[in-house]
Amino acid sequence: MLPPDLWPLAPLVIALSPLPVSPDLQLSLAAVASVTVVQGLPEPCPEGMALVDGDYCPALEYQCDAFVDERSPSCASYARKPECRFNEVSKRFCIDEHEWPNRVGEKPTVFVNWHEAQRACSGVGKRLCARSEWTLACEGPKRAPYPYGWERLPSPCNVGRPVEEVDAKKLIDPRTRAAELERLWQAEPSGSHPDCQSPFGVFDMVGNVDEWTDNREEGTRVVSTLNGGYWGPVRNTCRLTTKTHGPDFQFYQIGFRCCSEARDGIEVPASRPRLPSHELDVRAGPDGWPVVVGEEPRGSAGRG
Repeated sequence: MLPPDLWPLAPLVIALSPLPVSPDLQLSLAAVASVTVVQGLPEPCPEGMALVDGDYCPALEYQCDAFVDERSPSCASYARKPECRFNEVSKRFCIDEHEWPNRVGEKPTVFVNWHEAQRACSGVGKRLCARSEWTLACEGPKRAPYPYGWERLPSPCNVGRPVEEVDAKKLIDPRTRAAELERLWQAEPSGSHPDCQSPFGVFDMVGNVDEWTDNREEGTRVVSTLNGGYWGPVRNTCRLTTKTHGPDFQFYQIGFRCCSEARDGIEVPASRPRLPSHELDVRAGPDGWPVVVGEEPRGSAGRG
């Protein structure tokens, strides 16, 4: 039998073989001719993007085992058995490893609105990440509250820094904006926190800069969402979602990253039907807006 590594040489073997060709060689070459050569699949994601392949839970309930202190609502440590309160949705996509412009050693871009973030991603053949995609990429298969695990502190990410008071007039004025952004800036260049990494290999998903996400798949009037929190004293969990800012809003700590479809053609399994909304555990948030258990309240960029 002709060894597999010599199959491409079968025509040459035939040409050089003395006539008549032996029966064993005839059988070997016939077997090679009957084999269908399967080409390898292309890489699922381009360089600089990570593949995320898993099941997203739309409503996840965490249990806090220990709080930071009696006066703080911040959870110091979560139970490692989060309960999914909703049918899972299978997803497979690519996501930038770092915040835009997705280049190690460069500062993340900030002071962009939701529309500008969408256009930037589209300009490089990508798209703004859906909120569900972003959350899955951050939590990982075990659905941890932080990309690195279950305990808030000490955090390997750029979080919990005191913030400066914003001079709104200087921030709005194009002539003074750059200087004001520099004064307020406490983010760090991409790659500065190598341990602030999700199980899928995505960096700085909590802290550093708040990130725009696309919430249109939810089918509500809220299309522009912010995820992950920034460098200030906020909750900074993977489920942290701010829904109060419209798509034209921009601020000194807001950036984004991009997603795209996987390019290897592998299809995800069909997701199961979602539960009716009346079966969800929906409660009123602190400002009166409905909040599904497991999601952060609207306007969740507050302390904690």
